[in-house]
Amino acid sequence: MRTFIAVEIPEKYRRVIWKLIEEHKDKNLPVKWVEFENLHITLKFIGEIDEKKLDSIFSVLSEVSNKTKRFSISLKNIGCFPGIRNPRVLWIGIGEGAEELIRLALEIENSLVRLGIKKEEKKFHPHLTIGRVKTFCNVENFLNQSIQTDKFEINEFVLFKSTLTPSGPIYGRLKTFTLV
Repeated sequence: MRTFIAVEIPEKYRRVIWKLIEEHKDKNLPVKWVEFENLHITLKFIGEIDEKKLDSIFSVLSEVSNKTKRFSISLKNIGCFPGIRNPRVLWIGIGEGAEELIRLALEIENSLVRLGIKKEEKKFHPHLTIGRVKTFCNVENFLNQSIQTDKFEINEFVLFKSTLTPSGPIYGRLKTFTLV
């Protein structure tokens, strides 16, 4: 089973992001845009796990949620990885609350290591992926736009199952973990 941990974005803000995406879908950029219902901030991509490990993962993530306070974030700015010369991923950044997201992701990462789940090699960069570039294109006009949302509360994170299909991934909630 393919899994990841993420925080969900309230529908109000997903609509703002979706409007931005729809404005660019018409420009025929070679980008696979993330679907409205799949917009989220990934904290940890776990990958394939044996279902027998789920209870242990639930337990570890419950420990993390029980010692993490709720916090607020805002979405701000548009960027790409690895850089403008070779854009592969288009994203929206985090304004307020970025440090709290980093701490939560790090806590999850360090806790899952105890279960033998591999630690990420790259430093966590909080962002919301909105598109994946299929072939090289100039995304400068896209990156020159701005986005800034109000703050919204992060009061939970979710362990998701990801089922890959020809038309794109389908995400299903395995368990939600409420912050204190």
